[in-house]
Amino acid sequence: MIICSCTILSSEDIHEAVSTLRTKDPFVVLTPGLIYRTLGKRPKCGDCMPLVVKLIVGYDEEGPSSAASLPHRSPFDDTPTAD
Repeated sequence: MIICSCTILSSEDIHEAVSTLRTKDPFVVLTPGLIYRTLGKRPKCGDCMPLVVKLIVGYDEEGPSSAASLPHRSPFDDTPTAD
């Protein structure tokens, strides 16, 4: 589905960019600007931005590589691990 008719940006393009960026850095902050730069494009009128944000969040939450799904231990947690 075409999301941005100004730059011919599709939902598949956004999904691919989210996957690529998460693979490189699971903790990167995803923004529409970063997605556009990753795809080698620049936004023009901005009417698509709300939908781009919704798609970024949706694709980011559905994948196993999202930062929220990674095991995390606080650097302030001094609880010894069971060995």
